[in-house]
Amino acid sequence: MTQGPSKYLVFLGLLFTSTSSLFIRLIDAQPLAIAFYRLLAASMFFLAPFLIAQKKQNQKLDFSDIRLSIFSGILLAGHFGTWISSLKYTTVASSTVLVSLSPIFVAIFNYTVLKEKINRFQVIGILTALIGAIIISQGDFSLSREAFFGDFLAFSGAIFVAGYLLAGKKVRSRMQLVNYVFITYTSATLSLLLIAVLTNTNLNISSSKNLILMLLHGIVCSGFGHTTYNWILQYISSTSVATVTLGEPVVASLLVFFVLSEIPSLQIILGGAVVVIGLYIYLTRPNNRLEGKC
Repeated sequence: MTQGPSKYLVFLGLLFTSTSSLFIRLIDAQPLAIAFYRLLAASMFFLAPFLIAQKKQNQKLDFSDIRLSIFSGILLAGHFGTWISSLKYTTVASSTVLVSLSPIFVAIFNYTVLKEKINRFQVIGILTALIGAIIISQGDFSLSREAFFGDFLAFSGAIFVAGYLLAGKKVRSRMQLVNYVFITYTSATLSLLLIAVLTNTNLNISSSKNLILMLLHGIVCSGFGHTTYNWILQYISSTSVATVTLGEPVVASLLVFFVLSEIPSLQIILGGAVVVIGLYIYLTRPNNRLEGKC
């Protein structure tokens, strides 16, 4: 049996995706526009590799794999669309906690439907990391009707990203990485364009600085970050990838500290420590087999 890459390479994807907060802080545009150009840049980044791969391959792509990749892209667009939109109606705290529930949805689906084994240390690790995410968000929940709608959107965002990871795990067992990410990111781009049109979102780029930042945002966060997640999905379980993504607020806070000299709050420091403990428990405890069957 061929030895796969180290499971800890998933943290490379975590590092890339965590830079998103920095880019969003620097880009002057509506959130949905930022998401659209992020996926557009990622799609264009893989256009040439995709065309080269198709020229070298003697067999056509399987239609069922293409269909599942397109579906994965729609789910990714749904994640961005609902989660970003939720910030208009509810607090960042509520949105952060609810969208962080994706590892639970992934774990439940893998355990009940795909019969993926999960031990008590994995459960403890996931729950500990989730508690850390709640601490980071400071528990600033709102109970208004408008906030409830925002919470619903954020909760939907968690379901969408869970489905995205599950679909990616399924199709990556058969499709080459470059084919999958190009089709998925392109599908997500077109879906976000449709959402932007329906919501009258301004997609104009106001300056060359914003254009450069948006391109870098897409290449770094999705081109490198999400693509690393999609690559490692061939070797470890989708539950593991979903759990590791809980570390994004922690890494993002460190990056903001070193780049923008913003000192993190006590809640972020304490919550970040709890998230790290949870990830440590999940990834290092005995009998923790990351090679899922999903």
